[in-house]
Amino acid sequence: MVTHLEAGVREPVLAHAPLDTDLPQIRPTLARAVSVPARAGLVAAAAVVGGGVAAVAAPAFGTALATVVVTAGAVTALAANWSTCGMSVAGVVAAPKQPGRKGSSTPVRRLGWHALGSVATGAPTGALLGVLGMLAAGALPLPWALGVWGALALAYGLHELGFVTMPTPMRRRQLPRHLRRSMEPWKVSLLFGAMIGPGFVIFIRSSAYYLLALGVVAVGSPALGAALFTLVSLGRCMPSLLAIVHTRRGGSMPGFLSAMCVVDRRVQTLTGAVLVAAAAFAWVALV
Repeated sequence: MVTHLEAGVREPVLAHAPLDTDLPQIRPTLARAVSVPARAGLVAAAAVVGGGVAAVAAPAFGTALATVVVTAGAVTALAANWSTCGMSVAGVVAAPKQPGRKGSSTPVRRLGWHALGSVATGAPTGALLGVLGMLAAGALPLPWALGVWGALALAYGLHELGFVTMPTPMRRRQLPRHLRRSMEPWKVSLLFGAMIGPGFVIFIRSSAYYLLALGVVAVGSPALGAALFTLVSLGRCMPSLLAIVHTRRGGSMPGFLSAMCVVDRRVQTLTGAVLVAAAAFAWVALV
């Protein structure tokens, strides 16, 4: 990639044609990125931290459930970004407009459109899950809901850390790449954001999303659901934001992609540890 100056603005220029296919194989394996002893140590440390915080705080069941759901939302906002799908979005938002394409938007404007589209569909999804929880209030006693959530958090935390394999139902499709060649970049950014916002319309990168959605239903709060899904929607803009910063500092999009695919496994490991800590917090809160 090279850069040029146009009207005083530094703009990245791709030195190669856009890739026609995603390349998930460029991501290192979890075993290569983080050793087994390191991941095992994280499990133990996370359990001690999560259980210790609950023992000291001694939260009520409702407070404990809300706490772990907010934790799941925060880690989902971080972890749901680094798939090849997320990198595809970064390529649309942060990369320069291809010659001959309509429109004159800048990467920053496209990022704004992308965030708008994501929040516009993500927030209502979270609110709807909260409404479903309100309608089902009382179907499962609060201690049982907290205990079941904790069990699933442990299972999926170990899944993220590579120690067990859990089911991950999802629509295993990436975003429609052909739209890049048929629509203006800002419209593609907006549409991609709208498709990503609900979380389940495309590939689900992190299993923390399942804990978030289940937790919002268990809490039964539309306001909390909308707030957490908004947080996740804004978090999903992170790859594009970092790509813009990276290219404006003279870096290349291929270089950014390679670096983020390495970061991905670190983030996955962190996600697993956080879910284990949340599980320990939930169970100790039950005692």
